[in-house]
Amino acid sequence: MKPFFLKRIKWLVAIILLFSLTGYLGTRHWTFELTSHFKVQYFALSVLCVLICLWLRQWGWASLSLLGLIINGIVVLPWYFPSVQNHIQNHSLSILLSNVNIKNKNYSALVQLVAAENPDILIVQEGNRHWIKHLKVLEKTLPYVEAPPNSYFFGTVIYSRFPFEETQMLSLGRSGRESILVKIKINHKMVSLLTTHPLPPIPEGLFEHRNSQLFEVQSFIKQLPTPKMLIGDLNISMWSPFYSQLTQETRLINARQGFGILPTWPTFLPVLMIPIDHCLVSPDIKVMKIKTGESIGSDHLPLIVEVAI
Repeated sequence: MKPFFLKRIKWLVAIILLFSLTGYLGTRHWTFELTSHFKVQYFALSVLCVLICLWLRQWGWASLSLLGLIINGIVVLPWYFPSVQNHIQNHSLSILLSNVNIKNKNYSALVQLVAAENPDILIVQEGNRHWIKHLKVLEKTLPYVEAPPNSYFFGTVIYSRFPFEETQMLSLGRSGRESILVKIKINHKMVSLLTTHPLPPIPEGLFEHRNSQLFEVQSFIKQLPTPKMLIGDLNISMWSPFYSQLTQETRLINARQGFGILPTWPTFLPVLMIPIDHCLVSPDIKVMKIKTGESIGSDHLPLIVEVAI
């Protein structure tokens, strides 16, 4: 029994190390990029393998497991370290992002969540005319609505407590999916909020569509004045090289920084959940809170953010 068990552990250690490294080659092939998203799982499995190998007195394999632990720990643990922000603001803005899943019909769950969280802005993705109809009740407290024609079939709708100073429908990338830019005045400042929803990166054709959209989002948002925000189901985790390119070029900061990983998808496989719903903010915006909301029956958890402008 022991040799059989040890063989399986050795295979697991080797696979963890392999996948931990192939993620860094994500720009070379879509399958490599897929392996970049599961750093938390690799980290947790590496901890387990280190303990088992030490218990079995397999010092060499324990060292390899420790290497996997370090490789993944250096990109996972810093998300729990708060960033330093010296400036103080006192006008807050709360946003609730929810990819509702077009097949989900649990409309009341989102209505109840919005009532409980009372956000200033609600962004609904993967909605349709049925969702728009059932969320009509929310317009009592979120009376300003931006619902492009596509949103009645499969798209994004923005509900706001504050009037839109400007709105713009954008076709970014090759997928044809609309992105929405709204500008809202908070604390006498014009805040630009861009929401987008690229295609999932499987298989290769969709991978290229997603990357094309993220590249055009990156180019567009760079030209916007601060304060600005990018929010949506981006179908990418923080460990993808394409995500790194996005944040480096735009200088936007993930609202998760200092609050943890906060995985959002897929809810039907909790042990494999990864963070693909994001709120990125310019450095002059301070993140006060961020958390995931209760499940509304979608394959995504809602993301709830409070920022100060």
